[in-house]
Order: sequence, then structure tokens, then C-alpha cells
Amino acid sequence: MPLLRVHFPVAETPTPRGWGPLMPFLPVLPDEQATADVRKIYEYVTRRWGFLPNYFQALGHDTQLLQDQVNLYTNAMNEERGLPKIIKEQIATVVSGINMSSYCLPAHLEILGRMGMDKSLSRRLSIDYKSAPLDPNVMELLKFCEKLTTNPVDMRRADIEKLRELGWNDASIFDAVLVTSLYACANRFSSGLGLTPDFD
Repeated sequence: MPLLRVHFPVAETPTPRGWGPLMPFLPVLPDEQATADVRKIYEYVTRRWGFLPNYFQALGHDTQLLQDQVNLYTNAMNEERGLPKIIKEQIATVVSGINMSSYCLPAHLEILGRMGMDKSLSRRLSIDYKSAPLDPNVMELLKFCEKLTTNPVDMRRADIEKLRELGWNDASIFDAVLVTSLYACANRFSSGLGLTPDFD
């Protein structure tokens, strides 16, 4: 029987969203309080992502840091240098599920839904991805990402070679490593600040 990774909400008090604390542990900078420069970055984020994540609003107090993070995450997730966007979103969902991220999971489930993925499939990815009906090569890529997430010290050249044998090129493998690593950061950053999820 497969091991289920069950998510437990971390709400300190009941909220309409049902996820996360009522307020973040540290204040974010909403659009109406932002400087003109920060507001321009927020507008760019909204155009590219389709919404303004609280993750970026948490960085709004430092314009340069905000810009750097926006550039990094937007380019990594939206530019198709190796992996298609849908697979990168699947990786972000699986990694956030493994890390039980009450902030990142709702966002990536929403994004996958907007990309046309069936809700039951995306939820499987977040809870027990190995039970999801995926292409076998994609499944092996996700297993690689799980190992990098849970046991990074055990990563070996053989893990890369196995993916190459399955037909994944170096650009795709690079993307998989990058996205896995970025969401190790995003999951912990959002948890440490107690960020309120952007979606129910």
C-alpha cells in the first residue's frame, strides 16, 4: 500500500480560507502601501503569474531583493529552456507536498488547474504522486526530485545518468534540479513567515 503524505493545515485560529495563520508572522507589503518602484514590479508579477503572490509581497520591503526573486522564479518557471511549464509545475507541486507547504500547495494546485489539469490528478500529485497516472518517464523524473528533496546528501552521478538513459536531456535535468531547489527555499520561506495562502 503506497505511503500517503497527508497535509495537516497549520491554522492557529479558524480562517475563511482554512489554511495557515490568520495573519503572517511578519508583515507583507500590499500594493496600496508599496512605493512606485515596487508597484511596477507587482504589476509585472500580476501580468506574468496571473495573480500577485503573498510570497512576493513579503519581499516588497526590499526592492532589489524583490526584483531578484521575481526574475529568478519567473524565468525558472515560465521560460521553457528544458522542461515544459506543466512539468515544472508538477515538480513544484510534488516538492511542496513532500514539504507539506500550506502556502505553496494551494498556489500550484490553482496554477495546474488554470493550465487545464484535472483537479483530482493535481491533488494526487500533492498527496501521493506515485499513485498518479503519469508518463513513466515523468514519474522517474519526479522520483529524482523527491530524492533531491528528502535526501540531498545521497545524490549521485548515477541519478543523472538514469534520467539521461530515459531520454531526459541535460537542460531538462537542470530545470528539474533548479525547480526542486527553488521550492525547497519557497516552502521554508513561506512557512517561516507564516504566509497566508493566495487561494483556498
